[in-house]
Amino acid sequence: MGPKDVFWASHKGSPFPTVAEAVQEKLESYRTEEEEIKRLKIAMGLDGDISDESLSLIPDNTAKLTSAVSSLPELLEKKRLIDVHTTIATAILEHIKTRKLDVYFELEEKIMSKAALDKSIIEVITDPEAGTPEDKLRLFLIFYMCSSGISDVEMDQYSVALKDIGCDLAPLQYLKRWKAFSTATMSPSHYSGGGTSTKTISMFSKLMSQGSQFVMEGVKNLVVKKHNLPVTRMVDSLMELKSMQETDDFRYLDPKLLRPSDPNQIPRSRYPFNEAIVFVVGGGNYIEYQNLVDYAKSRNIGGSVRKIIYGCTDIQNASQFMKQLSKLGCDLG
Repeated sequence: MGPKDVFWASHKGSPFPTVAEAVQEKLESYRTEEEEIKRLKIAMGLDGDISDESLSLIPDNTAKLTSAVSSLPELLEKKRLIDVHTTIATAILEHIKTRKLDVYFELEEKIMSKAALDKSIIEVITDPEAGTPEDKLRLFLIFYMCSSGISDVEMDQYSVALKDIGCDLAPLQYLKRWKAFSTATMSPSHYSGGGTSTKTISMFSKLMSQGSQFVMEGVKNLVVKKHNLPVTRMVDSLMELKSMQETDDFRYLDPKLLRPSDPNQIPRSRYPFNEAIVFVVGGGNYIEYQNLVDYAKSRNIGGSVRKIIYGCTDIQNASQFMKQLSKLGCDLG
């Protein structure tokens, strides 16, 4: 894969269900073109091994077939790329099935949007077939951060269940301290997605063949309403000059504006900004980056181009982030 791979360029930031559907469409498109060439040859009484030189001697009513055959190199390259992406998508699908990541995704969306859960958290934790211990701990941590009414008795039940499956509870110890001091609270107004905006539909009953079997049976396709992550909301507030609790205390420095006589009355630009550099001191992630990319694209309206550069101390995946939380929890003693 690379910059010349059109499929990769178009879908590198897309969620897996969208990518899988696009692979399916590309494969069907290829098969249609391939079948059209075969149909034309059969209709003209030509066998499959006829050469391009022979085609040039056939009357001009075969121009359509000649054109189709001349595009074979391009068609073969298209098939090669489809095979590559099908192989990758198949491997990802198997990973999703094994860990039931589609189920976790749906649960996390509902937790963050305060929607009713089909299955209790304790049931997921004690289900031996529902993902890895780390998946279960991560789900519980999200549940803990988004909940305000967990009693001590319930917390003990969750802790015992997590310990029984081998979870390290140091991340929970850190989040308990963080939650005690944090003034930020998750509410439905801060998060949209999940609940009624999450539809569960069966995903692909067709077989994508390439020697591999790409079947989406047993996997849920979640059509989720797009929402902005916290960093994106703050960037939107700053670039659009909106008032927001999280950004009201940000320092505003503009060398082009005169220094005010009253330090409490800081002059500000009256026009929205089109460029921003966002740097996270600490771990960043591709989800946060892609969310900003999608936001910037959505604001490219009426000729104005929104440019956002994202940086961070380092890029972390979910497992690396959990290790950081564990270290912080251990440091608390």
